[in-house]
Amino acid sequence: MAADGFATHAPAPVALGCAAVAVVASAWGLAVTGGVPVGGLVAAALGVALGVLVRRVPRRAAAVAVGVLGAAGCAVWAPGLAASSGALAVWPVLGLALAVLQFATARSLREVRLVLGLSVLVVLAAAGVSPVAALVGPLVLVWGSVLAGFAGAVPHRGPGAGPRGRTVRAVVAAGTAGVVLFLLVPPTGGAVLAGGALGRAAAAGGAAAAAPRSSAAYAGGELDLSSRGDLPETELLSVPAGSPSWWRSGVLDTYDGRTWSASAATATWSAVPEGWAAGAEDGASPVRRVDEVRPLSSEYPALVSAGSPVGVSPRADGTRLRVLGTSVLLTPPGAGYAVTSRQTPTVGDAVAPGTAGPAPADAGRWLQVPASVPQRVRDLGRELADGAGGGAAAVALAVEEHLRSVARYSLDAPVPGAGEDAVDAFLFVDQVGFCEQFASAEVVLLRSAGIPARLVTGFAAGTEVDGRRVLRGVDAHAWVEVWVPGQGWTTSDPTAGAVPVAGSRSPWWAGAWSWAQRAVGALLDGTGSRVVAAAVLAGVVVGGWLVLRARRGTGAPASAAVPVGARRRGDASLVALLVALDRFDAALPPDRRRGPAEGLSTWRARLGAAGSRGVPVEALGVVERACFARAVPARAELDGAREALERAASRVLGEAGAAGPAGGRG
Repeated sequence: MAADGFATHAPAPVALGCAAVAVVASAWGLAVTGGVPVGGLVAAALGVALGVLVRRVPRRAAAVAVGVLGAAGCAVWAPGLAASSGALAVWPVLGLALAVLQFATARSLREVRLVLGLSVLVVLAAAGVSPVAALVGPLVLVWGSVLAGFAGAVPHRGPGAGPRGRTVRAVVAAGTAGVVLFLLVPPTGGAVLAGGALGRAAAAGGAAAAAPRSSAAYAGGELDLSSRGDLPETELLSVPAGSPSWWRSGVLDTYDGRTWSASAATATWSAVPEGWAAGAEDGASPVRRVDEVRPLSSEYPALVSAGSPVGVSPRADGTRLRVLGTSVLLTPPGAGYAVTSRQTPTVGDAVAPGTAGPAPADAGRWLQVPASVPQRVRDLGRELADGAGGGAAAVALAVEEHLRSVARYSLDAPVPGAGEDAVDAFLFVDQVGFCEQFASAEVVLLRSAGIPARLVTGFAAGTEVDGRRVLRGVDAHAWVEVWVPGQGWTTSDPTAGAVPVAGSRSPWWAGAWSWAQRAVGALLDGTGSRVVAAAVLAGVVVGGWLVLRARRGTGAPASAAVPVGARRRGDASLVALLVALDRFDAALPPDRRRGPAEGLSTWRARLGAAGSRGVPVEALGVVERACFARAVPARAELDGAREALERAASRVLGEAGAAGPAGGRG
């Protein structure tokens, strides 16, 4: 009998199913990190689905064609990724393409195991390139599929603690080692990890994945309109109870169709005896106020002010001030300060005309609209301005009213699709959003009408506690400042008064998922937390192994683990069955005989798929179990299989004899 092993066994259906899930989950992991656009994920899923269907087709050429098409669908994104993110961005995509090709053409257990291994490689590559919290789901799914796929890989062996236990231990050990290394090895390429170099490419290329929201994003610097999810209830700051509703942290001027950022600072800060001072912004109100700000957490180091900040007096020695874009950071975080602000009036307030000119300094900065913004957005801005029939304040109020009439408020707003402009999708497609979408739309509409406007981030509202107002993460907000001639920068908040979508409250599982993503993100952000997590994981696994080993040492003797029937391998009925198998094999035409490296299950499947008349498929299954299963079949079953093989061999030889010398056997 020819040698057999995993190289030639036909895989169990459960192993094939697990391999399919692992490949798609690895493509999902690559997509959420921006390693491949959503189109690559779709191509991989289609390749796997067609690979499942094509297994019913006996011709291998069909499987190869499906595999090549699926792999090409994944690899077609490689040149673009190489051009935008470098050559290293290509190999995970090629690994995914190889996994799809291998899945479609896999016919043996070893080939299916290779698919499982490739899936692990792809998802680990995604984690190594951009370890974002959104990878948790794909990682768990891949590892679970691999574990189940290896444990249930061999169909004819049946349940057994020994091999499955060894498989589980091997997979757990490999998985633990991989995760521990991932946690301990510091990520390289800060730019890559900050937002994902591959993720940046995906954003440009059109990935529609939603990054989790964070209150830190409202500190200024950059605001991604693709972010979704609830914000935490963490208490961050305490401000005077009677202070203005809006507390400003950042001012953003540049919109690229998906993200807001700051091109330059809005003020220059210099040290003074009481702390730091900044020159008043162009058009700032002459009305000043001083507020005492008390941080309640170290998670929000950005300066907040009840208007345009012009002075800061720290309450702790050693406090340092650092300007990052238009946001100001106070380090170390956690120390209180007094902030002096120039108050900002609100659109619609009866304010006496000031000295602000008809346009702010550097007006072009506040009128920027990218060329990618569709014409219908620009036209809508002009139409609303024409209909308002007044100055900038009247237009801002008209825009606010329009947005509240056509759009609804929801934190579960759809993420813009590939290549879509976020404002256009909000205004004309989804008409659902939250503060970021409402404020972005107003700024773009005002700028389209030639009115300077900017996006402001920080906090709004809050909760009064013991005579102070507490600002939580959930109070993070985005609004608009519009230039009103004579008054300067004036607050406009289109989200206030927006009608919520009915039933827009997030389900419990969405909140739990958002919490898990934030927890994993916080763990990955800290070097110390990564080391602690690696130590805890390694300790739990090693401790569990020691406990199991101790229990095994006090359990039943090893001889009890000998499989039932293993002592019958020399049974006369089994020997006769194998002799009958060799005779049947020799009686077949050469093209139907078992190959030198072909497993019994593969041979049986090939004969069955070819529709060979009179093939004793059931008998071949008995031979397979007799050779490899832990329990040898009963003697009556062995004898029945032997007789079936002998009848089949006689029938084949009889048919060959009737056909004449031309049908002779070797």
